Amino acid sequence: MYPPKFGYIRVTSLEEAVKVLEADENAKILAGGQSLMPMLKLRLIRPSYLVDINRVPNLSYISIEDDKIRIGALVRHHQVEINKDLWKIYPALPETAIQIGDPQIRNLGTMAGSLAHADPAADWPATLIALRASVRILGPSGTREVPVEDFITGPFTTTLGKGEVISEVVIPRLSGTVKSSYVKLERKAGDFAVVGVAVMLRLGPDGSVEDAGIGITAAGPKPFRAREAEKALVGHKLTDDVIEDAAERAMKESSPLSDIRGSAEYKRAMVKVITRRAIRSALSR
Repeated sequence: MYPPKFGYIRVTSLEEAVKVLEADENAKILAGGQSLMPMLKLRLIRPSYLVDINRVPNLSYISIEDDKIRIGALVRHHQVEINKDLWKIYPALPETAIQIGDPQIRNLGTMAGSLAHADPAADWPATLIALRASVRILGPSGTREVPVEDFITGPFTTTLGKGEVISEVVIPRLSGTVKSSYVKLERKAGDFAVVGVAVMLRLGPDGSVEDAGIGITAAGPKPFRAREAEKALVGHKLTDDVIEDAAERAMKESSPLSDIRGSAEYKRAMVKVITRRAIRSALSR
């Protein structure tokens, strides 16, 4: 690998990282580096400095509280994959983690880094959108919180401003009977998604859907929330017809592009198939 020349700064706090990023807008954060390094190799970016946050203490936490789950900026995919409490509360989270790349990538890559990179085919955004998660951002003006569905604004583009860095991801815990799943269509194990769909269902005592979240990745310029598909589920018991209607609506909401993983027509058809599978998978739990 022959990347362009860059400086290297190792920080011991996120506040220190913010100061470096504010002073030099060409500096880039280095956490897991699983997206950053390939971009350096291909010279798609030419950062002035890499700001290494790996020595910042107390950023590798998964904090499960009564009303929310907090995931620190240095939490690796593998930590989510093996967390037994998350498998019980929101199985879609570890189910997503286990489908990312290979063991080497999962041991280094971070959830926050994936969000900051904002690849249109990344796995985490779909699941976090379905679970109504937010990104907590630290910057020169303090801390702010942005829903994941608003945080990613386009291909490889986010709302992160000058000097800002993700400090944690916050996922609300819903009361009642909550089921979730993430289903991914991929050409081979560890590949980016051809289509990925995450589903969250909150069921009432009679089995009808009181609330629903559907996040879809690799089916548009950015991951998105399938609101019309959610509406098809809320207030109904999940009969075959209701599930089919939701899957059809999800397909109509998608706007995939043709690429090496398939034509736009194929991907659109797969949105319907994978949405149907994801709803059934969540319901089976």
